[in-house]
Amino acid sequence: MTTIADPAPRTTKSDELVFQAVQAGLWIARRDGVVAGMIEQRWGKGFEVTTCLGRSLGLFRTLDEAKAALG
Repeated sequence: MTTIADPAPRTTKSDELVFQAVQAGLWIARRDGVVAGMIEQRWGKGFEVTTCLGRSLGLFRTLDEAKAALG
């Protein structure tokens, strides 16, 4: 008699952040559909990054630097 094991389905979570522009100067970052933080453009000053818990990660010169801070 041969027994074939049926492996449990694998679910993989992505660590990739997805950014969505929700209005001019405001981006929401999501990881696996869950809000990870946000970036708000401070006109003339840079981009402020805040975690999903409201903790400020600082002010960054470029949008790419701000995105990397959440990564």
